[in-house]
Amino acid sequence: MAEFKDKVVLISGIGGRMGRIAAQMFAREGAKVLGCDIAIQRSEETCRLVRAEGGEIFSLEPLDLANPLDAQQWADEAVSRWGRIDVLYNNAAGVSIAPFENASIEHWNYTIRNELTIAYVAARAVWPQMLAQKKGVIVNVASIAGHLELSGFPAVAHGVANAGVLALTRMLAAEGAPHGIRSVSISPGLVSNPDAPPSPLLDEYGLPTARPLWRHAALGRPARAEEIVETALFLASDRASYITGTDVAVDGGMSSIIWRSEA
Repeated sequence: MAEFKDKVVLISGIGGRMGRIAAQMFAREGAKVLGCDIAIQRSEETCRLVRAEGGEIFSLEPLDLANPLDAQQWADEAVSRWGRIDVLYNNAAGVSIAPFENASIEHWNYTIRNELTIAYVAARAVWPQMLAQKKGVIVNVASIAGHLELSGFPAVAHGVANAGVLALTRMLAAEGAPHGIRSVSISPGLVSNPDAPPSPLLDEYGLPTARPLWRHAALGRPARAEEIVETALFLASDRASYITGTDVAVDGGMSSIIWRSEA
């Protein structure tokens, strides 16, 4: 039997590669998926792909989850359409790239808004329905940058924002525990991008050759997007019913092992 049969799963950022794969994988497990994105055409294509496999999906776009009015519209659509919200998968994020010496307050504000505020606002929107149900799961996608600074990745607020996502996850777990609501986060390391067009600036995984951070992973490769989503599927399921308030690093050991390269 499908793990998420008849469960309502809200997934943000379904126009991106990670969000698209999440929508497909949750739908294959029987979930009724409500997506959203600011990218209209890419979001619509995700819906087409999910429906072609027989999955159930609807999406609102363009929709900016960092805007409380948009987030409330998204949550209200789920309740109006299906009567409940079982899982919020906070996948959408945006980061502004700039080293500290060149960064402006606009770089800082953009990243905080689109990596931390967006998760907070979405959680606020679904919270009343989860309270009424006395059940729900919030899965926040963070980054190993919330645990350690990534040298060579010049994003001035990225680590700060994702450390905030980890703290937000713990707070939601504490607030939600008496009401049957769980909150967990996932911290991916580097994730391959096989959809990237060939370029001398990209390596064999579709990642910038100037920032080969994945080589610091003990497993010696970046993750596949499916490996991140598989973790989310488990954490959002009833199999993980005793897991809350914690972060799961899906980074090939990058944040926990100092790997000695052979000469």
